[in-house]
Amino acid sequence: MADSTISSDSVSTSIKSALNVGSGVDIVSMARALTDAEEVPKTEVIQAKIDATEAMISGYSLVSYQLGMLQTSFEALNDANELATSTGTSSDAETVSFSSVEGTADEGSYDITISQLAQEQMTVSDEYSATDTALNGGSSFAISITVGSSSTTTTSITVATDTPAGVVAAINGANIGISASLIDTGISGTNQRIILKGDSGSEGVFSVSSAVDMGFGDIRNTLQAAQDSIMTLNGLTVTRDSNQVSDVIAGATLSLNATTNSDIRLSVAKDTSTLKTKVQTMVDSYNTFNELMGELTNSVEDEDDELVGSLRRDRSTTRYISDQVYDAVFADSSTTSGDIDALRDIGISVDITGNLTFDETEFDTAVTASFDDVVTMLSANTSDQSLFDGQSQGLAQDVATIIDAIIDSSGVLAVQDSNADQYLLDYEDELSALQLRMESLYDRYLTQFAAMDSLVNSLNSTGDYMEAQLDSISKAYDN
Repeated sequence: MADSTISSDSVSTSIKSALNVGSGVDIVSMARALTDAEEVPKTEVIQAKIDATEAMISGYSLVSYQLGMLQTSFEALNDANELATSTGTSSDAETVSFSSVEGTADEGSYDITISQLAQEQMTVSDEYSATDTALNGGSSFAISITVGSSSTTTTSITVATDTPAGVVAAINGANIGISASLIDTGISGTNQRIILKGDSGSEGVFSVSSAVDMGFGDIRNTLQAAQDSIMTLNGLTVTRDSNQVSDVIAGATLSLNATTNSDIRLSVAKDTSTLKTKVQTMVDSYNTFNELMGELTNSVEDEDDELVGSLRRDRSTTRYISDQVYDAVFADSSTTSGDIDALRDIGISVDITGNLTFDETEFDTAVTASFDDVVTMLSANTSDQSLFDGQSQGLAQDVATIIDAIIDSSGVLAVQDSNADQYLLDYEDELSALQLRMESLYDRYLTQFAAMDSLVNSLNSTGDYMEAQLDSISKAYDN
């Protein structure tokens, strides 16, 4: 016998077209009610799992975001020159000024006089009528250049093209600290000259010799001699090879612009409020993280916020993360200094809720008495440090590195988030499979009820026939 399937549409149509025929029962509604009685509770269970998993994924994202904010707040404390704001002033800025002042600059006042500015040697060649004038009859030749005063280095340079332009190209190509250029003097006939310039300072002095005499050895062709800058800082005479001096006042770079006849007063002031602001930001960020973890792991759900309690089923992961961060924050620094070992020494503690508290009075006392030690504890007294140099980084980077491992693409949060994504796909597949089974069940109910209705209809028709026959017999006897 061939299989026959009665769809809900065909059954519904047959019922609507045959009024007062069959059982009179709405078999479509009855089939749907029976199907729903089995489908709805199972769907609700699966949907609850989907909702919980989606909330869990959102919870992991929130944790990752807040950990990133906390990491940023610690990274703001890992560069020594960014933990204070220092300013430098000069009583005669046109003569000597501050090019830059880092937060680590030594606070104080300094008297400076400048007796000589640093300069580089500048030497010119004889004059030539053109840049392509042959200097050696078209043949290559060698130039010997000796650089230095107390320690000298001699380099032999081959001039392949024996022209002024060729000499310039050969010297620049040698990369020995001597730059060469051509200048047109504007004098008719012999207007091209080669200018050589060395590094500033007395060690930048140089001499040139070659088989072709280009006039570099003539005293009359020396435009400027190499010399160091000479200054007196708080009574101490100092020489440097540049007019940009970055090592006489720690953390500050001076620009020497002119010589002086009298002392110029330099002052460096330090504002440590920058450090306090950054520490307060870190404390606030940690507390936001701690409160978020409490909400996400809360055992009591909040009807108005689906994320409350969203990670309560994953307490092993949340506890691991919280413990890792807490232990890092309250650990001793990898670069303790003096009496400053950890955050507890600058007024930071924890209350009964797990939040950090910040005692500003204790902080101010520590910074006033031991600012350099505080900076070392936090930053190892370094700036722009590399994470890969193997050196101790200070507490701020210690914590930032641990957080980075948690939120990294291969860290625990990423693993848990990936697992939750897979659970979500599995639950969605389970829901789709259930829906297919329930549609099949619904069709089976319709088929069965349609067959029943057809049988009832057939029985009703037989009953009507028998009743008519009995009525006919009864009337025959009555006559």
